Amino acid sequence: MTSRLTTTFSRRSALGLGAAALSATALAACGGSTGGGSPSGATEDGGSGARSTAGTIDNDGILRIGATIATSNVFPENFNVFGGGDSAPGNALFWETLFRISSTDGSALVPNLGKSFEYTEEGKVCTYTLRDDVTWNDGEKFTSKDVAYTYGFIFEEPGTEPDEDGNLPWLAKAIETPDEHTVVVTYNEPQYTEDLPLSLYFPIYPEHIYKDLDRQSYQDKAPVGTGPGRLTKFSGQQIEIEIREDYWGEVSSELKAVHIVPAGTAGNIESQITKGDVDWSQGGAPGVVDNFVGMEDHNGYFYYPDGSTRGIIMATHKGPTKDVAVRKALRAGADMSIVAQAAGIAYTVPSVTGLDTGIYESMLKEEFSKPMTADVEGAKKLLADAGWSVNDAGNLEKDGKEFPLKLYIQNDNPVEMTTMPIVVDQWSTNLGLKVEFTPLPADVFGPAQAKGDYELSLWTTNAAGGAFQAFTMYMHTKIYKIGDELADGNYGRWEMPDAANEAITAITQTPPDQVDQIVEHCQVLQQAVSDDAPYIPVQSNGAGGMFTTMKWSGLKQASEIDYFPRVDGYNNVVQTLRDLSPTKA
Repeated sequence: MTSRLTTTFSRRSALGLGAAALSATALAACGGSTGGGSPSGATEDGGSGARSTAGTIDNDGILRIGATIATSNVFPENFNVFGGGDSAPGNALFWETLFRISSTDGSALVPNLGKSFEYTEEGKVCTYTLRDDVTWNDGEKFTSKDVAYTYGFIFEEPGTEPDEDGNLPWLAKAIETPDEHTVVVTYNEPQYTEDLPLSLYFPIYPEHIYKDLDRQSYQDKAPVGTGPGRLTKFSGQQIEIEIREDYWGEVSSELKAVHIVPAGTAGNIESQITKGDVDWSQGGAPGVVDNFVGMEDHNGYFYYPDGSTRGIIMATHKGPTKDVAVRKALRAGADMSIVAQAAGIAYTVPSVTGLDTGIYESMLKEEFSKPMTADVEGAKKLLADAGWSVNDAGNLEKDGKEFPLKLYIQNDNPVEMTTMPIVVDQWSTNLGLKVEFTPLPADVFGPAQAKGDYELSLWTTNAAGGAFQAFTMYMHTKIYKIGDELADGNYGRWEMPDAANEAITAITQTPPDQVDQIVEHCQVLQQAVSDDAPYIPVQSNGAGGMFTTMKWSGLKQASEIDYFPRVDGYNNVVQTLRDLSPTKA
């Protein structure tokens, strides 16, 4: 069997990264409301463009970006993302992956350093064809040796014997490089979905620089990458990166350098952008659509879903939420569009499946193609038909027993601290149900959630990265015992139907060019979530982008592009820089 693809394709596999690990990435940026009818001009596309497009600052060719900084308020001087401690922002201007992830078509993959790949041997062998016009920023040629080196340490030693737990090594034999632009990876098992995690998390490193270094401890203060950046100056408060003329890809011809400064608090970065001291920054505090955009006519803000979803996980193993009727009633009993509006950061509401309706537009069943809506009367009927009532205390009651409910969340996300009390209020207003809002610090919340202690808790319900990754945490092989701290995302201990479990396995065994089959498997999973209601989708995760048009223009809305305009995330910032141009006076 052969699968060949030279343009775009979609899927994913865990590569040792569970959903619990992925959630940290998803939380790096928070989302917000649909923003329709905002006095700042917010649109249904997710945010508000600047009202003035006339430049007021002489353009010196430098783009100034605000970036998140640690509590020390000093950037770490390290650009090694695989070791050496914390890494500095700006990595995506140096490091690139073979393929980039599209923000459309179910997280399709688009050629980048790699031109194409071909699967043979029923998914056990992948042959990559690389670009032949790429150089590292020190002038050395990018070749297959760099890919073999990087993927070699990612997949570790090859072999054909299972370990004590019965797991085979990833690789059946050493990675081969028949010529400078061809790489052959031979796995022990079919890995049709593996290129998505490789594109998300694993940029290619220069073999000629790193081969003799202790990669895990090396602090890289002079990164040699394939990206457009070359580090010219570093301080704890400013990173200066010049745009090299010999970059293989495209960036704005007017862009000469990028300077990265600390974003600071929400109020601080909003002030810096409003004054024109910073041109663009990732993020956005609650109410940013109205408050920040309204500060100055050049201010703008857009929200970019990334394919992951935050939702309320419901315990399927204990309490009243063990009853699917209760879970469906709770899901139908809150209007998440009202919750999104209150957040004020232009996030979109996912479909009832948890999948974003834009990114997964081509994969969603027709009945799941719109954002989830409330059905209060339907929720009441579900409870009544299943023998449940809400007593005078606002608790669920059945067979003479009452069941108080609490909604637990981690208390470090300003948006969720704003939105979750509104969800609780929706349940109270619509169903008469009094659910106690219970925010907790991370060191208390996390371990208890993993053990399955909570009947209702907020976390990532669907990870980014295509149909497989969106549902992989619910596979039967990932159902952990109650009390086990390694729950890997399935904190409600949902046991998906056998047909759904078979569908998610089938995605990993389906060649990536057989799109119709992948969509069919994905729709089985969508139906299972709709029927069983293991979670309540709340917001399509992603990142907000605050900007000013005083000096630069060209930052686009999500519906206009196939990438994610983000300060972080490999390949995304480069695509963003391509579309920028000086604002005309």
